[in-house]
Amino acid sequence: MRKLITLATIGLLAACKPTPEKAAPGDDSLPKAEPMPEAKSDGPAAATTAVSLDGEGLRFIDKSSGKASLLAFGIPRAQAETALANVAGKEDDRSANEECGAGPMEFTRYDAMTLNFQDGKFVGWFLGNEPGAAAYSTMSGIGIGTTRAKAAESVSIVDLEDSTLGEEFSIGTGDNVVGGMFAEPGDAAKIDALFAGTNCFFR
Repeated sequence: MRKLITLATIGLLAACKPTPEKAAPGDDSLPKAEPMPEAKSDGPAAATTAVSLDGEGLRFIDKSSGKASLLAFGIPRAQAETALANVAGKEDDRSANEECGAGPMEFTRYDAMTLNFQDGKFVGWFLGNEPGAAAYSTMSGIGIGTTRAKAAESVSIVDLEDSTLGEEFSIGTGDNVVGGMFAEPGDAAKIDALFAGTNCFFR
């Protein structure tokens, strides 16, 4: 992952791995880091279906007709995993965390996208600044790397004051809220993470 520090900061422990120690010059005692895998979108429907970020789950868009269907929070885990794998390909890993602020959670990760589960149900998603993130955006085109100024052209951004997660914000209203974090303050700051539903955050 490229953004281990960011993910560790927000407490998505299931998607994080410890930062490896730095070897001293000439020290071959530590294992070499494996090369970063290429992002994949190799599911059977990858060529015909896009995945849009939504505050109620994930929306699958038919690229030819524009027809959308919602993969809503609350559906069974197997159904959510099958739907995303159909576009993103086989999952990278599964993990669990018994100590999330929202209670015990389980996770399935597909490159930059992590699906969150509680009691066997799809309850949230988290998109990090990692390979594969460019495959996802909101219906208004907001994704990882979008600047604050650009996002503000199409949505109202609400900054969460005094957030322990950093430059946290939200877009949308009611049940359709998507949260996120900017990499830094200012209009030129780029979105570093997006999420919705229940996540493993420690506030």
